[in-house]
This record gives sequence, C-alpha cells and structure tokens, in this order.
Amino acid sequence: MTQDNAIKVFISHRESICDECGENLGTKAWITLREDKGALCLSCADLDHLVFLPAGDTALTRRAKKLSTLSAVVLEWSRARKRYERQGLLVEEEALQAAEAACLQLVFRTSRTGFTMVR
Repeated sequence: MTQDNAIKVFISHRESICDECGENLGTKAWITLREDKGALCLSCADLDHLVFLPAGDTALTRRAKKLSTLSAVVLEWSRARKRYERQGLLVEEEALQAAEAACLQLVFRTSRTGFTMVR
C-alpha cells in the first residue's frame, strides 16, 4: 500500500458526527473520510479493533506496519504549520506484540555481541 492510498484517520478539532451511525463524536474525535459515505467513526469504518502506536520508534513502527495486515496513519492538523502531521499508526495488536518482541530480540542479540545501536 503506497502512501497515497493508505488509510488515513484524522483527529478532528471540531464537533463531528458519524455519517453512518449518527453518533455525536465530539471534538478530538478520530474519524476517517470516505468519498461515498463522508466522515465515519472508527467502529463504522471497521478500524476499532486496531491499537494506536505513537510516532517515535521507527524500528517498532516499521516492523508493526509490515506485520499488520491492516494499518492506518493517524494525522492531526497543526494550526501553526498549517498542515497535517503524522501522530502515529493504528495497527493490529498481534502485529504490535510481534514487532515489540522482534525489537527486544534485536536489542538482546546486539547487547550480547557487544555491538551498540545508534539511534
């Protein structure tokens, strides 16, 4: 999945209502936009089973996205920069756990060999 057609979830700054179920989501709601349906809550978009992985750990993010069959980029509008900024990913919980285990295994393996990782 390329960056252009990746699923995007937006953190809304205004009152939002799901166009499918009609639920009032309030401010700071996590919504996804669909051309045919408009703004949808995560439940109606079938993304509510995914867990949030905040931005910051590139190795963990890369592994979790690779292992997850479904992922979504979480974006929030920056008023200061006047653009959307990436806040993290929504990934499957099993993929996140496997990615965390792989990262721990790599740290353990490199600590035993004396090789230090530079971040």
